[in-house]
Amino acid sequence: MSKEGETEDKVYEFVCENPGKSTYDISKKLNMSGGKVRHALFSLEQKGLVVFKFIRQSPRTKKLTFPVNSFKLIPKDLKNLLKK
Repeated sequence: MSKEGETEDKVYEFVCENPGKSTYDISKKLNMSGGKVRHALFSLEQKGLVVFKFIRQSPRTKKLTFPVNSFKLIPKDLKNLLKK
């Protein structure tokens, strides 16, 4: 596995265990650069594994990261089979 894949795995695992954290929080907890974390989160978003929510608490806007509900990751055909 490439280093990029390892970083994505580490970031995704952290997001699943700690939903609602900002990029800054993730980078500090995982001891990674902000750029590395942003790149991994962008890639995970493109793959449909995480979503972002924007919160405006003050003049600054926070971008919080949440994992996608696992039921949404299941293909439609399999969902239909499970319903039967």
